[in-house]
Amino acid sequence: MVNWIINLIFPPKCIFCGTILGTNTKIEICKECYEKIDFKEGASISFQGQYNYYDSVVCVCDYSGIVKEAIRKYKFYNKPSYYRTFARLLAQKIKELIQWQKFDMIVSVPLHPERERSRGYNQSYLIARELGRELGIKNEAKILKRVRNTYSQSLLKKEDRLVNVKDAFRITDRSKVEGKAMFLVDDILTTGTTLNECSRVLKEAGAKKIVVAVIASGRR
Repeated sequence: MVNWIINLIFPPKCIFCGTILGTNTKIEICKECYEKIDFKEGASISFQGQYNYYDSVVCVCDYSGIVKEAIRKYKFYNKPSYYRTFARLLAQKIKELIQWQKFDMIVSVPLHPERERSRGYNQSYLIARELGRELGIKNEAKILKRVRNTYSQSLLKKEDRLVNVKDAFRITDRSKVEGKAMFLVDDILTTGTTLNECSRVLKEAGAKKIVVAVIASGRR
């Protein structure tokens, strides 16, 4: 009811084209734009010859077209409200694929405090928080901390990305991680280096299972 009243006062708009949507809209995407999204089938993404600490990947769509443009706006052009639509798309995908009720928590890739202050928000945390509400799973954002202010991965070559994030993350409370199954949330997956390093410290702290959950990836 509260959401309906908010939508009545502030009509939801498609995050891609700005078309005004109905008050009962939950995922803020119009029909025309929804049909333009290149959704991925299944969940697996190939990383041949690369050892991964995470167990599997859930990915909604390809990082291309209107999705790529919207994620860039979300991260770099002060569009934090997009998190609701991204999280609900991800929740929809998770419910289609796996037994999500068996997971204990949701963790997001942290930003360094300086980077978060500069941007104004952590885009991965916002998605993870809403995903937790959608799935009824606790969000444990504080158990994973970024202790080094690394360079932006998108500006680096693949081999430099490994060095850039090595030992950049730390667990704040091992007791909350031991024996737990969790979703590790980020907005996009490119080489997977950052997510793999986060997964490494989580697994070394005793995490039982880690499923990476992202909105988009350029990998097949």
